Amino acid sequence: MDISQMYQLLGLYSGLGSGYGLYGNYGNYNSYGQNTFGQILKNTAAVSTSGGISTPMDGIFEAASKETGVDIRLLKAVGKAESNFNTSATSRCGAMGVMQLMPGTAKSLGVTDAYDARQNIMAGSKYLAKLLDKYDGDTKLALAAYNAGSGNVAKYGGIPPFKETQNYVKRVLEYAGEDFSTGQTVSMPASDTGIQGQQQALTLAYDQEYGDTYKMMIQMLQLQMQQKLQSILDFGDDDNGGGSTFL
Repeated sequence: MDISQMYQLLGLYSGLGSGYGLYGNYGNYNSYGQNTFGQILKNTAAVSTSGGISTPMDGIFEAASKETGVDIRLLKAVGKAESNFNTSATSRCGAMGVMQLMPGTAKSLGVTDAYDARQNIMAGSKYLAKLLDKYDGDTKLALAAYNAGSGNVAKYGGIPPFKETQNYVKRVLEYAGEDFSTGQTVSMPASDTGIQGQQQALTLAYDQEYGDTYKMMIQMLQLQMQQKLQSILDFGDDDNGGGSTFL
């Protein structure tokens, strides 16, 4: 169930009809015993009307992994080794953003803003995927080329004898063996995502931030609706002497 469907479900249940976007009273459901659900809805409204959409960086890496076929652990490992997930990082040689894209590489991959987390991570992931394909899936060679360039890999017939590159390959592979979160949340301009992108980003944000709580609230709401429907049906049966047809 996505965010808009949740709003609609709440609207139908609460009798607000087309006014389901008015979430003010949702936090007062005594049956929940807490305002968690109301706060979730308020946060959603705040995000959807702001200038950008707050998105977990882990979700961007997940999307990049699905699109490129590169293991998400390897992509995160590169991001950690390159910039420690710093979206505004700039190296002394001009590499930019989370995946430390060089200007020429960024341009060739259609990046318009190398400091935009989504563009940067997607482009870096595509570039790494091309390198893995170039070296027939050899992760070490692909990482060496990512760090030192394919020209140096060809020149030395393998991982170049540069201490920085050799340490880089070792460090990334060590990170890739771990399962960790970036711990970062970035703002994606709403104008860049479009309606469908905004909905996907909101849904992803809620999955990441609320997880089981969000799902539990939906299940509780559905159960209440079923109980309410059953009570209506039972009332109808009593009204008609146990019959099954309303006259």
